[in-house]
Amino acid sequence: MVYDILVIGGGPAGLAFASLMAGMGQKVAVFDRQPKKALANPTFDGRDIALSEKSRQIMDELGAWQYIDTDQVSPIRCARVHDGNGPSSLVFDPRATGADRLGNIVSNHLIRKALYDVAKSKANITLFFDAEVSTLQRGEKVATLILSDGSIFTGALAVAADTRFSKIRQSSGIMADMHDFGQTMIVGRMAHEKSHHYIAHELFRYDGGLAVLPINGNKASIVQTFAADVANEFMDMDDQAYARATEPRLKSLLGKLACDGPRIAYPLVGVYAQKFYTDRLVLIGDAAVGMHPVTAHGFNFGIQGVANLAGHLRQSIARGRDIGAPGALRAYQRDHRRLSWPLYQMTEKMMSLYTNNTLPARIVRKVALHAAQTFQPGKDVMMARLTSTPMRNLLANKLPALPRLFM
Repeated sequence: MVYDILVIGGGPAGLAFASLMAGMGQKVAVFDRQPKKALANPTFDGRDIALSEKSRQIMDELGAWQYIDTDQVSPIRCARVHDGNGPSSLVFDPRATGADRLGNIVSNHLIRKALYDVAKSKANITLFFDAEVSTLQRGEKVATLILSDGSIFTGALAVAADTRFSKIRQSSGIMADMHDFGQTMIVGRMAHEKSHHYIAHELFRYDGGLAVLPINGNKASIVQTFAADVANEFMDMDDQAYARATEPRLKSLLGKLACDGPRIAYPLVGVYAQKFYTDRLVLIGDAAVGMHPVTAHGFNFGIQGVANLAGHLRQSIARGRDIGAPGALRAYQRDHRRLSWPLYQMTEKMMSLYTNNTLPARIVRKVALHAAQTFQPGKDVMMARLTSTPMRNLLANKLPALPRLFM
């Protein structure tokens, strides 16, 4: 069967890209190993996504945002970063940009379902379920995909969106830098006694990291990271014991806790592909960049990278060029590296520092936190990016009114 684009992976990145390209008149096939039910009605997986305003706008333009119930969207009014057991914190307040929030919290399974609903509504997208890719062959002018059942598909461009452990990336000879952080993340929602005031918290404790993502009502998504053996102990606790063990780690920020759903554990591995494209193949989503969740940028990088790639391909289509030619793919790689590489590197260095509990490391952490808190311009730039506020608007909000020299 002949298509314009072959997308391997029906996760958020793959479905978003398919929908964007279908909107340009491209005939797209999406292949996923999961059954239809898993994509059409994904189950809650414990992960809540901190969605930046730019990412929300992309989902809105796709038509996916309208599929998410507004009651299921929780604003982040402010964010605080804490180090160790000390009282000081680094504060990110979006009011400096004129915005009322840093972003929104949305459950991962709702995002997946919304993007699936958009994709299935496109006449020129064909979804293939229970589809195990056996081979991807890349010729000079066409990519050929062969499923395990022998079915053959061809397209001008193949797209790998098959997780950070991408088999397509590996089989195509694209190497990736992988960083095993030696930690396990435990995620789960909890009800709590005190109001969170829609403030997100990141606590770099000496006994493991902890994050609070505020959910509507007195609930929060609690993310804890430990060494694997400690994580196993926490996963083996019953709900009441887990809540009691978590309360002191939160420094009583939220008072008494109670589990409000399942706990799920994920090993933490960062991945950065050494290149994002090769002949007739391009990598998107986690197959290109798989972030540590501490910066909450994983999904945002994925959806923004997809939009960037689609924009370059739109120009190729408008000029009558081959969408599988390297020009647009090279431009996407340049832009996506510029966006993601600095934060990926910073995250690795930061996690190395914040998992090192020697006295010198603790001193450096406190100095760095104090410096970041006092360097307002750096915080303003970050908040402007999260809230999609133009820098000129930010400066207008912060600078006093200039005297009118000419009347």
